[in-house]
Amino acid sequence: MNQLKTTISILTLVSALFGNCSPVNKNDPFSDALFYIFLFQAIGNAQEENCSFSPFSADPLFNDQWHLSNLGQSGGTVGEDVNVNPVWNQGISGNKVIVSVVDDGMDTRHEDLSTNISVTARGLNLLNNTIYPNHTYSNSFHGTAVGGVIAARGGNSIGVRGSAPCAKLVGVNLLEKSTIYTSDEYRAMVNESSRVSISNNSWGSPDGYGWLWPSSSLWQQGVKEGVLLGKSGKGTVYVWAAGNGANGGSITVPILVDNANYDGQANFYGVMAIGGIGQDGKKANYSESGANLWAAAHTQGNSATAYTTAISTTDATGTNGINAGGTSGDYLVSNYTKKFNGTSSATPLAAGVIALLLSSYPNLSWRDVRELVAYSARTNDPGDTDWATNAAGLNINHKYGFGAVDAASLLTSAGTWAPITAPQIIDTQPLLSPNTPIPDNDLVTGATVNYNVTSSITYIEYIDVEFTSHHSYFPELFIRITSPSGTSSFLSEAHACANPYSGSLCSSGNTSIASMTGSATYRFGLARNLGENPNGIWTIRVFDASATDTGSINSVQLRIYGR
Repeated sequence: MNQLKTTISILTLVSALFGNCSPVNKNDPFSDALFYIFLFQAIGNAQEENCSFSPFSADPLFNDQWHLSNLGQSGGTVGEDVNVNPVWNQGISGNKVIVSVVDDGMDTRHEDLSTNISVTARGLNLLNNTIYPNHTYSNSFHGTAVGGVIAARGGNSIGVRGSAPCAKLVGVNLLEKSTIYTSDEYRAMVNESSRVSISNNSWGSPDGYGWLWPSSSLWQQGVKEGVLLGKSGKGTVYVWAAGNGANGGSITVPILVDNANYDGQANFYGVMAIGGIGQDGKKANYSESGANLWAAAHTQGNSATAYTTAISTTDATGTNGINAGGTSGDYLVSNYTKKFNGTSSATPLAAGVIALLLSSYPNLSWRDVRELVAYSARTNDPGDTDWATNAAGLNINHKYGFGAVDAASLLTSAGTWAPITAPQIIDTQPLLSPNTPIPDNDLVTGATVNYNVTSSITYIEYIDVEFTSHHSYFPELFIRITSPSGTSSFLSEAHACANPYSGSLCSSGNTSIASMTGSATYRFGLARNLGENPNGIWTIRVFDASATDTGSINSVQLRIYGR
């Protein structure tokens, strides 16, 4: 504690002297250099505060946070929440677990966040290349809202609380840049990764187009480095928003547009894609389904006719951000908002729960964490007809992944978990090039390709499906893959599509995979076969939902991650 006080004293002195982050004389770099010497020395000597939290202490807006404790206060289903109370009651609060918030910045001086800002991990602002991740623009708030869902300080008699009210936050301001380079994405993924346990990413490809968005090789490299080297070799856990572009229509007249598998970041093997469910436990109409989806967490949902209650969290301080004080029925206190929503809000809720897990079981690897999330997930919306069971006994659903994140179940499962000790094998199977024609306007017969897998892997952790086709209108295709054990998954469905560059509807004859991505091959992600044996015949079937446009299954290749 004395070391922490010394650090804070140094930071306070430095801030007072150089708080504007600009040289005293703009032509004299000496003041900046001196500032960074002091700051880096302070951070290098720092230790995270040992935080304690009582769930019975006061936070004035906590009763509005139905996602943490659903008592039916907003008309929702009693108990339909992330189930943190049993964990908090054990004294588990995410203490000292560092979570990176990659977003549009974060208000590190916010009254309900400042005591939970990490003093050992440096922030990153890619807009101005400093270590201060704070918002630059007055309308930015998203990262502050995300930070609040994760780790708003609990029990301080101020505002709200996060799902991990003693976790530590480090901000990365990526999204305020008008042009984001792949090198920026890389830096955002690896910033302080040796200290960061969890990286929250409530961002991704543009929503609402039905377009394919491959991820960059540099971004992929950043995630690969994070899972291999992050958290002192245990691996950083990356959670990713599944996306909000599923519905291009209205609640009452939905139009299917996006799938989480069309986002080459959300479908990458190193991340967990998180979908959104409302206060009734059912999928929010905008939340994207996908065979890559790992789990779901709570956010603003909808009834049959209207949106339901959103999430209460922190907003940028003062009149900045989304709430200037009573804006459109929001809180009169402008430092908070009750209008946060989307998978942007579901994802940090999951991140906070994972922080609770890692504060109790710090030696878990990133692979342990993702499998524990899968095996402990709750089967929400049990009446949904898409629920199935894979050959490993896991419940799976394209809308919900393995189910809803449940904090109490997760911690209970961890208590008997045998850590994964076998190294992860990555087995790229041979390329198969059948050039099988896809029957036009045919949802019955389709085109079928059998793909034989022979691998040393007997336990699947994830699968990449590299699919190549020159079909002239990709959005009309249904692509289904079935494992040797009989588990079927849709990689793509026929959907509405708009060209993000022209703003017009996608054109027949000119919306191939290549016209969208620059390559005729697209990589899909497959989470639903977790725990199965990959060996045997995989069946890929493709159906064409409308007339005129034609093409073939030109090639297929599987890459299997497992042990």
